[in-house]
Amino acid sequence: MKFDKNNLFFSDNIIFFDTEFTNIDSEIGEIMSIGLVKPNGEELYLELVYDNKTVHPWVTENVIPFLLGNKISKEKAIKKIWDFIGRGEDKPFLMAYVNQFDSIYWYRLFADPKDHPVFWIPIDFASILFAFGFNPEIMRVGDFFDWLDIDLQKYKKHNALEDAKMLKEVYDKFKEKVLVSHNVE
Repeated sequence: MKFDKNNLFFSDNIIFFDTEFTNIDSEIGEIMSIGLVKPNGEELYLELVYDNKTVHPWVTENVIPFLLGNKISKEKAIKKIWDFIGRGEDKPFLMAYVNQFDSIYWYRLFADPKDHPVFWIPIDFASILFAFGFNPEIMRVGDFFDWLDIDLQKYKKHNALEDAKMLKEVYDKFKEKVLVSHNVE
């Protein structure tokens, strides 16, 4: 394997994603919405049919008000995701801020852990932050966004697409800062 300093830290073969789900208990929860953003800015937002009985009160108060209401079946969502990502040989990585719940709901949506359009190992941005010496919860701190020159006001909280778009911007600006600080051009 040849070492390439230009590919030292970051890949562009990524789909930034976020999900909103009915309950943090993955045994009963269901995916409600998914937002996907490619590095070129192309985006996909889907809301899925879900069982209202599994909705946690926090979700009722903090997530449901931001849903648009255009729900589709899981089967249609899967087809739209395949169409959006494609069926290429070089499957992209899925990246979420903290992906343990998003990934569970992603894999449950596709049912087969091998038959989906992304690489089987999901990436979480919090681990990247940790690897560079940052507290993984720093994305909850306004100073971090100020440091990256990101205006949080332009993003709606608890909306899967908005969260995925914000992660893309954070990733891009963090990547610039890290590459500059490591003298990688």
